[in-house]
Amino acid sequence: MRLIFKACLLFVFAAPAFAADEAARQKATDFAFRAAASNMFELKAAEIEVAKGAAEDAKQFATDMLKDHGRAGPILAVAAKEDGVELPSALDEEHARKLDALQESDRENFDQAYLSTQMTAHEEAVSLFTDYSQNGPDGALKRASQKILPDLRMHLTRIKGLTSK
Repeated sequence: MRLIFKACLLFVFAAPAFAADEAARQKATDFAFRAAASNMFELKAAEIEVAKGAAEDAKQFATDMLKDHGRAGPILAVAAKEDGVELPSALDEEHARKLDALQESDRENFDQAYLSTQMTAHEEAVSLFTDYSQNGPDGALKRASQKILPDLRMHLTRIKGLTSK
């Protein structure tokens, strides 16, 4: 009887800790999935701009995105692995649709379409990374979000400048 009582007490006191751990793991998984999808989208959109774009400032921005997001992807992957989170290997449906729309943009409006997608993507990424860097569970993903966030903010500032011309 005493053993059953102790086991019940252990369960009562340990259950909230297990629930908290599961919530933290789910938050890390959600962040990593969204961050990886965003990063893959940035890379693929930049590749399309470099190949099809006409405006030099947009092409230069895309070239810089290839470099910066090319560095961010491995940082995110290493952090996810360290935290035991699996990253997606392909774009999610939402980002795939956005890429298809970008691909189908007519030549005359292509650069503006690219810059518009970048404004939205970087606003969302800054919001995602800011929230996680402040409210995410401690671990490698949180440190990675804090490391990547300044570049995302810089990208957002640049894209605002490019779209206000």
